[in-house]
Amino acid sequence: MRRFRLDLKSKRILKTFAVFFGVIFGMCVLIVIFSLLARNSWKTGLAVEVQKVLDTYNESQYTVGKYIDLNSNLSTSAAVYSLLKKDVVKSQKYYGIIVRTPSILGPIPAVFIYNEEKGVTFVGYAVDNGKAADTVDRQIASNVMNYWENMIPMIIEKTNSK
Repeated sequence: MRRFRLDLKSKRILKTFAVFFGVIFGMCVLIVIFSLLARNSWKTGLAVEVQKVLDTYNESQYTVGKYIDLNSNLSTSAAVYSLLKKDVVKSQKYYGIIVRTPSILGPIPAVFIYNEEKGVTFVGYAVDNGKAADTVDRQIASNVMNYWENMIPMIIEKTNSK
């Protein structure tokens, strides 16, 4: 049986490629680890923003509950939380949804409330637009809002809590 031998130049090239791909692999592992570690911070931060919008909407009538996982590709553009509403029967479920909506200024996080009986209600934006607030309100097309109002019931159907 004949043994395969590499010459010195081939060994050097092989070592260089091994180090290069080792560094690339290590960086990918670090990115995945940091993404997994940041997930809870992301969920908590979004819950705080949803609560701020709900507080300005209706006299603190809603309290943000737990995060609800989505079984959809929309999980990168939307987050769903259970809502607790004061003076409501426990059998009625309310959801707070924060969605990245397109606008003339770029993506803007919009907050919606969903109840199976009452449907979808737009609450407000989870961002301070400053001087551009009037522009955002006027430029967000009604068809964009209609799209999300039609999509939200389908998003809720795909949650793990149902």
